[in-house]
Amino acid sequence: MSHFIADDGAKIHVRVSGEGPPIVMLHGWTSSHHEWAPFLNDLNRRHRVYRWDARGHGGHPADNGDPPTAERMARDFANLLDHYGLGKVVAVGHSMGALNGWVLAAQRPDLVRGVVAWGVSGVISPEELASVERWLPVSAWGAERERWRQQIIERHGAEQLESMIEGWVGAARAISARGGNICYEQAARIECPVLLLNGDGEVGNTPRDARRLAERIPGGRLTFVADSGHAIHRDQPAALLGHIHDFLTKVEG
Repeated sequence: MSHFIADDGAKIHVRVSGEGPPIVMLHGWTSSHHEWAPFLNDLNRRHRVYRWDARGHGGHPADNGDPPTAERMARDFANLLDHYGLGKVVAVGHSMGALNGWVLAAQRPDLVRGVVAWGVSGVISPEELASVERWLPVSAWGAERERWRQQIIERHGAEQLESMIEGWVGAARAISARGGNICYEQAARIECPVLLLNGDGEVGNTPRDARRLAERIPGGRLTFVADSGHAIHRDQPAALLGHIHDFLTKVEG
């Protein structure tokens, strides 16, 4: 495992593999670099793949530098590119990771060549807030969330289970109270091509909000993925890989 030091002194873990043009894989909340393992045999053949554990995730301690906001992690993303001496890259991100790539693309168009994103709509909608509030209390989780519980424990430790879930629900409530914007307003400043994917069974990020977000991005394109929910990479991995390859072919020429 490689690492870089962010501009606030935090140590951020990164896995690097493959050869070719660089792509950066940005995982979602409660996940880690392990999320992308099923895609590596394919992506490594033609690309240099950078997979981090975002701050507050993976093996990082909870007090590892600044709190893990979208803006802070976008700066981490920029720090990663600087550390490895990368030029413009393609960002591939799910949920929280999509937000990280989106914010950096809006703030630093000189660093991002393109974005593939899913599990994101730029806002905390009433539907999204209602969905995440059903996660509480964690002590009442049943069999339907056992796989997620075990994943969080394996990747972050049992001591972080409740704090990670309660932290995100608290953040969603605060964002909703301020009007709901996460990155919708910033999206109009994105200059690079963007492929936005949305599962046709997605609950929180509604088709209404996904369409609205795609329309706000000058180079945005929206595609709905059949038989999928929030985690397209788990529900329809082959379809996702096809979309990523098509996007990379067009962006890289």
